Order: sequence, then C-alpha cells, then structure tokens
Amino acid sequence: MAIRHQYTAWERAATFVWGAAEAFLFFIVPDVIVGYVALRRGFRAGLVACLYAAVGAGLGGAAMYAWSARDPNAALMAVEAVPAVSTPMVEAAHAAMTEDGWFVAAMKGPLTSTPFKVYAALAPRHGASMAEFALAALPVRLPRFLFAAAALALIGRAIRGRVSDKLALVLFTGAWVLFYAWFWLSHPG
Repeated sequence: MAIRHQYTAWERAATFVWGAAEAFLFFIVPDVIVGYVALRRGFRAGLVACLYAAVGAGLGGAAMYAWSARDPNAALMAVEAVPAVSTPMVEAAHAAMTEDGWFVAAMKGPLTSTPFKVYAALAPRHGASMAEFALAALPVRLPRFLFAAAALALIGRAIRGRVSDKLALVLFTGAWVLFYAWFWLSHPG
C-alpha cells in the first residue's frame, strides 16, 4: 500500500460535509472517512481530517439545534427515526443533560453510543446557546475521531508494502460493514 501524504481538496470537503451530515441526520459516523484518510495518507492527514470532521459536526449540530429551537417535536421525531436511535436513548440523554448539564452529558455521549445529533436536538431545552453548542463539537467529537485516525494510521503503516491498495480498501470497507451490521442489530432504533 503506497502512502500518499497530500490530503486532497475533495477529501477535505467530503470530511467536512460528512461531519456536518452525521451531526444532523446522517447515520454513518465520520470515523469512516477520517479512518480512510489516515489509512491511506498517514496520521498527519488523519489529524487534519479529524479537524474538518469536527468543524463540520459543529455546523451540523448548529443546524439541528436551530431546527429543534424552531420545532422541537419535529426535530426529535426525525432524530428518533435515525437507525440505532430510540426513544429510550433520547430520554436517557435528556435525563443526563438535566442531571449533569448539556456539555458533560454530550462529552459522555460517545461512551453510551448516543449520537451528537441527539444532544443537538435537546440542547435548546438545556440552556446551551447555538454558538456554545456548535463550539462544543470540537471537544465532544475530536477524541473519538483522533482515536480512529491513530488506529487506522497505525494499521496503514503496518500493512504498507504488504497489501495492495485495493485489498486494503476491501478490508477497510468489510470491517465497517461488519461493524454496522453488529451495531444496528444490537442497537435497534
């Protein structure tokens, strides 16, 4: 697998848009594209991808926040229709935001498999301003993105020269397909 250090404009745009879309209603995490960049281009490019995805998540979170501020019932219904999101998950996030505050609850979200969009839809009810919530995407989303980038950069380094680009892509895609098959079966929404 040949390393390509340049993180292209297309990849930057795709990572940003993916981060925004997943924070709104898309249901496949930006870790996929962040990991792809890191696998193919190394950790530095993966780090830049993390930043683009997190900034995109801020924009997507702000869009969900704005929708929820205008029409909270419609926004929550749409979020609950996303695969692997359920009413009990939303209720648990609401309870955590009430008990711990919106920021602490959102920081714990990745540990409970609760998507950022759930917190974005609930944030107007919990005292967060739209700007505060959008900026919170950086500390809330970056740690997991960084983990994905580091893990995939290490895998890329380990297989470089031993595995063709095509086989690496097949294995990468297969791993994500298996992960999502397991995730959606074990987290019905």
